[in-house]
Amino acid sequence: MNAAALANRSALAGHMRIAFVSYEYAGIRDGGGIGTYVRNAAAMLAARGHAVEVFTSAEGGVTSGRTSGGVQIFSVDGPRVGFARAVLPAFLARHKVLPFDVVESAEYGADLEAVQTAVPDLPRVVKLATASYQIGAINDAYVTPAAKLRFVAGALRRGQWPRPFWGRYAPAVDPERAITLAADLVTSPTAALLELTSQRWPIDVSRSSVVPYVFQARPELLSLAASRPSSLVTFIGKLEVRKGVLELARAIPRILRAMPDARFRFVGRTLPHPATREPLDLVIRRLAGAGAGHRIEFTGALPYDEIPGTLADTAVGVFPSYWEAFGFVCLEAMAAGCGVVGSSAGGMAEIIEHGRTGLLVPPRSPRAIADAVIALLRDPAQRARMGEAARTHVLATYSEAAIGPLQEAAYRRAIERARGRTDRTLVRASDG
Repeated sequence: MNAAALANRSALAGHMRIAFVSYEYAGIRDGGGIGTYVRNAAAMLAARGHAVEVFTSAEGGVTSGRTSGGVQIFSVDGPRVGFARAVLPAFLARHKVLPFDVVESAEYGADLEAVQTAVPDLPRVVKLATASYQIGAINDAYVTPAAKLRFVAGALRRGQWPRPFWGRYAPAVDPERAITLAADLVTSPTAALLELTSQRWPIDVSRSSVVPYVFQARPELLSLAASRPSSLVTFIGKLEVRKGVLELARAIPRILRAMPDARFRFVGRTLPHPATREPLDLVIRRLAGAGAGHRIEFTGALPYDEIPGTLADTAVGVFPSYWEAFGFVCLEAMAAGCGVVGSSAGGMAEIIEHGRTGLLVPPRSPRAIADAVIALLRDPAQRARMGEAARTHVLATYSEAAIGPLQEAAYRRAIERARGRTDRTLVRASDG
C-alpha cells in the first residue's frame, strides 16, 4: 500500500490534513461569500484538531506559511485568470512534504483545475458557490431587447459579425463544470443551489450532499439589542443587478411615502450595469427619485471588521437577490437582531422562516420589497421579536458544533470514494 493510501486510511479514522485552494480568502483578498466561507471553514476545522492549509491570492508576492488561528496560509500574487496555475507550485511543495488527505475548492473560477490534473489521486471536494454561467444567465436577463439591437447594429456598422455577449455558454469547454463533475464529492450550502446546478450539469446524486456554510457570529453582533430606535434600511453586498439593488431602488419612493423618516444605506463596491455599463450607484439614485437623494448613502466596500458597526444602527437589512446561493450578509444581519427581508429565490429561503425570523419576498418585485420593509419599520416590537428569533436560529443551525461533524463526514466520504477510484484504476492497469 502506498503512502497516500496509508494516509487516507488514517484520515478516515482520525484527524485529517485538509487543503483549501481559493483565490478568495476573507481578510487577505477582497471577495464575497467564497472568501468568507473559506476563512470560517478553515478556522472551524483547525479548532477541531485538523491540520488546515489555505492556498490563496494576495498582493505583494508570494508568502509562505503564515499562521492565522491555527491555519497555515500560502499566497501568490496575481489576477484571478491564471491563479489555478500560479498557486500549483506552492501546493505541490507542501503536498510533497506531507500529503494532504483531501482538498476542497469552489466551482467558481475553477481554482482546483491545475491541482486536479497534477495530483489526480488526491481526494477532492468541490463546494458549489454560484457558477459563472449562472451569474451570466442572471445578468443576461437585464440586457433588454433594445440593448441587444444596439449591440448588433453597432457591430455591423463597424463591419464586424456580431458575437453577442449574452446567452453564450459552452458546457463542453467550461472548466468549472469539468472540475465539478470530476470531484469525488460535490457539496452545496443549500438544497436549492444543488438542484439548480444539477439541472444543467449531470451531478451524480450518490456523490453530492448539502453541507451548509459554517457561520460563527461575532460577539460584536450578538451584543447588539434587537430593539433599537432606527429607521435605517441597509443593503450589504456588491452593487450588481443580480443582488436586486435596482428593485430595491424602485421600492424606495413607495417606502418613503409611507415612512418619510426612512433612510437607506448601500454598502458594497459598485459594479456596472450589464447592458449600459453605467455605474449602479448612479442608476440607483436615478430610480429612487430626486426626493430620496439626501436619504441615500453609499459607503463603498467596507472592511469585514466594520460590518457590526454598520448593522448596529440598522433597523432592516434588505437582501432581495434575483438568486442567492446562501447569504452570509443575511446571517450577519440576523445575528445582529435586525429585521431582515430576503429573497424567496435560492438559499435565503432555507435560512429565513417567513414571518418568524424575517420576511421573504419574490425576486424582481419592488412592491413586495417596499411592503415588507414598511411592515417592519411600522412595528418595532414585531421587528425586535423577529430579530431575537433570527439570532437564536442562526446560533443553533450554523454554528461550528452543528456544521463541523457534517463537514468532516463529507471529507471522509470523499476519501472513501477516491480510494475506490484509485483501486479501480489499479485493477484496470494490472488487467492491461
